[in-house]
Amino acid sequence: MIEVMTDLPDRVLGVKARGQVTADDYKTVLVPAIEEKLIQHKKVRLLYVIGDEFESYTGGAAWEDAKVGMKHLTSFERVAVVSDVDWIGNMIKAFGFALPGEVRVFDDDDLEDARQWISEPASKGHLSFELIKDKGVLILEPKGELEAPDFERLSAEVDPYIEGAGALNGMMVIAEHFAGWDDFAALTSHVRFVREHHAKIRRVAIVTADRLVSAIPRFASRFVDAQVRAFSMSGRDEALLWVAEK
Repeated sequence: MIEVMTDLPDRVLGVKARGQVTADDYKTVLVPAIEEKLIQHKKVRLLYVIGDEFESYTGGAAWEDAKVGMKHLTSFERVAVVSDVDWIGNMIKAFGFALPGEVRVFDDDDLEDARQWISEPASKGHLSFELIKDKGVLILEPKGELEAPDFERLSAEVDPYIEGAGALNGMMVIAEHFAGWDDFAALTSHVRFVREHHAKIRRVAIVTADRLVSAIPRFASRFVDAQVRAFSMSGRDEALLWVAEK
């Protein structure tokens, strides 16, 4: 069976597996609990405890588990799995990198550590951004290795504007040197943001001193609809005028 845990922050769903877990447990307990959280939050966190009282999954439960994972793949900001069951821990460690959110495995004795990690405030991230609404321009400035929550915050700010205006006139990225991504989840979030928004941005100016970054416009036209130009760090004002053109 699956039981819902209490005494966790609102955006954290905690569940505990006991005895034999069946397909019905997923359909009547886990799935409704996830969907109830997602009504209130765009992203949720999951604490999944598989302790000593756990016995096994039925075949149907394994299938339901796979379906939940596929349906809600991008809905989890963090997942903490607490278990001493070797095959479960090994599977999470082997495939957890493919999930967009952060995933960690904790031993049974480290349940409190898992609670603290899943409950801690979200990182403020390393992406500074400003939306100049009267110009229809978005200015981005990475301050360090980008994290997956950076793009969640960015989408929450930009999407309502695009929904009302139809598109952005332009986006200016200011990065003297690009520090990269904190982890694979951050990279996939970045790729997903570009995929979902590039057709709604008319111009992209890249203001940088990094030779590799400044080379992006040479091949970007093959992948994005926007016009893309590189500017030197001293050309910031020129870049802003260009992206703001009607």
